[in-house]
This record gives sequence, C-alpha cells and structure tokens, in this order.
Amino acid sequence: SVLRQAIADTGGTEVKNLGDGVMVVFASASSALECGVTMQQLVDQATRGGAETIGLRVGFSGGEVDHEEDDYFGDPVVEAARLCARCAGGQVLASDIVPAMAGRRSRIEHRTLGDLELKGLPVPVATVEVLWEPLEGVGGGIPLPDRLAVRPGVGVVGRVDELQLLADGYKRVSSDGARELVLVSGEAGQGKTTLVSEATRSAFDQGACVLIGRCEEDLATPYQLFTEALTHFVTHAPEELLLAHTQAFGSELQRLVPALGQRLPGLPPMTDTDPDTERYLLFGALVGLFVLMSQDQPVVLVLDDLHWADAGSLQLLRHLMSSDQKLRLLVIGTYRDNELSRAHPLLDTLGALRRTEGVSRIELRGLDDSGVVTFLEAAGGQPLDDTGLGLALAVYRETDGNPFFVSEVLRHLVDTGAIYADTDGRWVGAEGIEAVILPDSLREVIGARVGRLGDGAQRALALAAVIGRDFELDVLALVVEVSEDTLLDDLDAAADAALVREHANEPGRYSFTHALIQRTLYEDLGPTRRARAHHRIGEALEDLCGDRPGARVGELARHWFSATVTRDLTKALDYSRMAADSALADLAPDDALRYYQQALDLYAQVADPDPALGIDLEIGLGTCQRQIGDPAYRLTLLGAAHRAEAAGDAGRLVRAALANDRGFFSSLG
Repeated sequence: SVLRQAIADTGGTEVKNLGDGVMVVFASASSALECGVTMQQLVDQATRGGAETIGLRVGFSGGEVDHEEDDYFGDPVVEAARLCARCAGGQVLASDIVPAMAGRRSRIEHRTLGDLELKGLPVPVATVEVLWEPLEGVGGGIPLPDRLAVRPGVGVVGRVDELQLLADGYKRVSSDGARELVLVSGEAGQGKTTLVSEATRSAFDQGACVLIGRCEEDLATPYQLFTEALTHFVTHAPEELLLAHTQAFGSELQRLVPALGQRLPGLPPMTDTDPDTERYLLFGALVGLFVLMSQDQPVVLVLDDLHWADAGSLQLLRHLMSSDQKLRLLVIGTYRDNELSRAHPLLDTLGALRRTEGVSRIELRGLDDSGVVTFLEAAGGQPLDDTGLGLALAVYRETDGNPFFVSEVLRHLVDTGAIYADTDGRWVGAEGIEAVILPDSLREVIGARVGRLGDGAQRALALAAVIGRDFELDVLALVVEVSEDTLLDDLDAAADAALVREHANEPGRYSFTHALIQRTLYEDLGPTRRARAHHRIGEALEDLCGDRPGARVGELARHWFSATVTRDLTKALDYSRMAADSALADLAPDDALRYYQQALDLYAQVADPDPALGIDLEIGLGTCQRQIGDPAYRLTLLGAAHRAEAAGDAGRLVRAALANDRGFFSSLG
C-alpha cells in the first residue's frame, strides 16, 4: 500500500507485482528519483517506533526497452533489478544515466559510487546512491495540497470578518456534522485564493482533510475540479479506506480518478450500461467517498475558479450539496462575479445552490485606504510616516485597493528604484513622493517586470503563457529554442521575481503565481505569434503523447484549433472529434457537445470532406443534445439519418435511429 501510494504520487505505472516488491516504469527520470525517495520516506514513517523495520531496497536504471503485452524487457530492466539486489536496507541505487537524464529538473541529491560489478552483467555499471532524509514527525494523514501551502509574503490584510465567517463554517462542520458551502466572489486580484488558503491552512492544523480542485480558462476537462481534488486524496489515503469504498461502490470512481487503479490494481471492470445510469453510479460513488472520508475527520473541499468550471463539475457540486447522506463537509467555491454573462452556466448552479440549506456568500471588494496603508506597513515591516502615507494614498487611487494590483505596483516601484526602504525600513521616494510616477496600467507593470529578466526569459514566459496557467518543463523545453539549463535559469529568475513558482512535490511542473500574469503575457502576443505558438505547442504535445493522447486530447484540440495562421485543418478536426468522443465516454455530454460543435465548424471548412465523418459528428452532437435534455437532438439525428440514407450507409442510418430512440430499442432487446 505504501509503495503504491508513492507510485501514484509521482505518476509511475506499476508493471507487475513481484511478490516481495514491484516493478515500475516512469515517463521521466525526475519522477523516478522522486518516487524512490518517497518510497523510502513513507516506509520509514510507517514503521517508525515499531518493533520491526523494513529494509526497503530501490534500484533504478533508464534507457530504451522493449514493451510487449504489458511487460518490459531490455538492459535497463536487468540493471534496475541487479542494482536493487545490491542495495543495503534503506538504500536507493541508480545507474548514473538516471540523474543525468533528470538534469536540473530534479532536486534529488546523489553521490557517486563509481563502477559496480553486478551479477550477470558483462561490464561494470557506473552507479550513484540517491540520498534521502526521513520525513519530520509521524503522520500518515492526507498532506496539505501544494496549491494551498504557499504563504504570501504580506499575508491576509483587511479580511478579518471574512476569515471569521470561514472559521465559523468549519467549526459548525467539525462539531455538528454539518454540510456547508461558502461562495467567495470578487474580480481578479481581490485575494480570493489567498483568503481561502489562509482559512484552509487553519482548518488543516485543526485536523481537517483539505482538498482543492482548480480550473483553467479553455482547458477544463470533464469533472476537472473533482478529479484533481480526489486524485490527491486517493494517492495518499489508507488502502483499507479505498478497499471499503470499492466493496460498496465497485470501481465506478476510476472513471473520475484513474489513480484509484494505481493504488488498487486488479479492480473489477466499471459498469457498462447506458450513460444516464453510469453517471448516476459515478455520482453515487463520489458522495460515498466523501461519506467515508468525513467519518474519520472533517473535510474541507476548495473549488477554485468556478467561472471556468466544466458543466460536469458543476453538476457534481449540485449533487453533492443536495445529497441526503450525512457528511462533515465544508465546500469553499471561488469565482469572478464580474465575468458571468447572462448565459453563463455557473449562474444556474448558483441559483440552485442558493435554495440549498447551509449556503453563505462572501463578496470581496478592494481594500479601503486604511487597508492599503496596512498592506504597505506589513510589506515594509514598519508603520508609515507622512511620506509613506502619501505613497499609500497614491497607490490606493491607482489600484482601487485591489490587493494584487497593490502588490504589483509596489514591487514595480521598488524594482525601478522609485521607492526604497530606508535604514529604518520605511518606504520613501528616491526624490520625494512627488517624483513617484505610477504606471498607467497593470499590463505595463507586469510587462516591465518580465522585461527586466531579459529577452530570453520574456520569450520563454510568453510561450509558457500560451500553454496555460500551469505548464510543464518537458513541453516548454520542446518549443523554446534554448538549452534546458538556460531555460531553467530563466525559470529560476522568474520564480525569484514572483512571476512563477515550481510545484514542491512535482519536479518540472510550474504555475504562474497569478492568473492575471498569465493572461497579460498571452494577450501581449500578437495574433500571429499566438497562433504560431499554439501550433508549436501542439506539435510538442504530439511528440510527448505519441499515438495515445489520453487525458491531453483536450489540450491538443485547443492548441490545433487556436493555430489559426498555420492551422492544419485535418489535425484540428481529428483532435476535436477525439476530444468529443472522449468527453462523451467520460459521461460529460456538455463538454462533448462543445467539441462536436467545434469539429463541425472545422468540418465545414474542409475542401473535400468525408461524408461519413460528417454523419458521425452529427450523430455525436445529437447524442449529446439528447443526454443534456436539448430537444434539438431529434432534428440533429434525423438530419444525420437522412444523410446516411442518401449515402446508402445502412450502418450509420441504424446508429442515428438508435441514438434517437432514447434507449427503447435496447431495453426491448
């Protein structure tokens, strides 16, 4: 169980159980090294203080292998096994090619052992020992997610009442067994995530299980909010709890959380029936998992950026809050209320949730002038004098008290030397407060900060912004034409400038520190550069994914669709169709509907389209419309049937008819 927890946490794939061990493969060397260290730490933690110890041995090698019938063969496999056998208890050995392949993207330390003679191998293997340190304390609970563990330098300013409302909600959940939802709204930069992070860290310190799911603009995948949150839980949960859940609900949750199959290999197949029944079983399994979680400890679930959530996630949220199951659950949802149009799907969800018991709201607005003074005093660590108060009022007038804008303007003034901290730590103007010139817009502030890093870093961050709020070094390295060491130097400089941050437990994965930074960099690219960047990123993802895009098919569809200048219509159409089919199979008809419509728009632009493909897309579109209750499905499917009949395509004619009958034929059969 402990080994599989480490495997799931680092993205490895268990090939087979060897009785007293496991064989695992990884897509990257850095993930492999991270897994070896995590395995040793978790085994040490689980057995600390006991009468017996487990001398875990871990061996690694890397290189090309043969893959046949779910097994792997080749020299790296043999070397890894021999190194494992050579280990002492508690040791991790690796061929020196593994840290070399990981490069600087891995923070794991190692020391050289030289060439080792290994049983059955004709030549010695250059070997390193991977170093690790025991985890502090004896835990075993669900760790706080990385996204919530980051503390801002200034902290939470001017939100005392809001913090108390969240604390009161958690108190009711933990003591009374209540189920509550707090909706936190406000425009970008008002500090919604900072506020929620502070509240959830406090709940975590009081014994709560804290989970978070977040969406990105145009990158939402089916049930993304809950997939991210529950993957974190399933990765670290006790095996006995997961077994209890699968005994009650089967393996239905694996549709949402593939990591469940990594923790519990050999799960029975998921139920194969009509989509409505499958969705009902999936929703029931999700609620059942939260019931099991909250029996041992209160649960706090953060759903960030609901304004970008996919329809499936919103449906799951409504189902979870309306369930009659007994839960100790506090859900905190954040969204930008100024970005909700009249037709936005979140509005229907908010309307339904307002009628649910235990729902409260927090509307964040900008800090007042005294709040900005407090912010600057916290940043400087000193009370402001008259000059500093004048600066605070100037910043307040420029930013309307938006906390993110305040921090960005302050950083800009410091970086440009317009203000500085004197020997007493007080903010003063270089030539008096009258000489301080504030930028005209936040775009100028962010542009100036990025520009100070140099042309190379500016170009790398612009391409990263096209990838998304979160981006991976592997993808970025394929589209930035510099060495990996140079790219890492640029990213380190950007991290020092608080523009990006690297995920502590996911080597090679980065995030922009604020969505506004990513959006500004993306929008500053001209349309042609944006389109070309999407094209190159699409090619990079193809290189990484090969013929099996899997969960990244939505990303591929987005990038190829957005590559308007150098668009490959065939690829854009193929990936849109694949993304639609995948979403439909994942019981997310709303997302599938969007992709089918996108595919049909592209299909109309093809010079010599395949009639059969057009019929398939219409059948898919009609199926989605039927599943979400749109009466237009009948006309869509009848149109597909007429086109199939005219083409003499009996198979597609039958498919269109069956899709139109709402399942009556299959029930009679």
